[in-house]
Amino acid sequence: MKRQWPLYVLALFLFLWEPLRLAGEFTQSLSTIGMRGAPAIAELIVHAIVAAIAVAAAWALWNGAGHGPMLAIVALALSAGVTVQSLYWTWLPRQTPPGTQAPLATLAIVHAAAWIVYLIVRLKAEVTASA
Repeated sequence: MKRQWPLYVLALFLFLWEPLRLAGEFTQSLSTIGMRGAPAIAELIVHAIVAAIAVAAAWALWNGAGHGPMLAIVALALSAGVTVQSLYWTWLPRQTPPGTQAPLATLAIVHAAAWIVYLIVRLKAEVTASA
């Protein structure tokens, strides 16, 4: 039996991180959404879609669905994308100290890339083992 705990850790991360981040963005921008207009609403909708994909990936990983790792790869890439987007180009309020955008963006990209590499290696090992 293969070790499953890394997949459970990733599932917990995907299940918690994006929805909590979306909740934080929503609560911070709720009082000023009228002034921020359609771009802010569109940004919240995109972030909600990414959160939904992340939760779906977490659920698929947790249940051992065959499509779970591929969906997790998509969710991780999208999560890193919206993290970088919200650090540099956002209509929503943010509380990022000056000069920390580049290190935080790098951290988000490296974190997602490490998990993606892990999932790809795991998928290749499963294909090789079943052949």
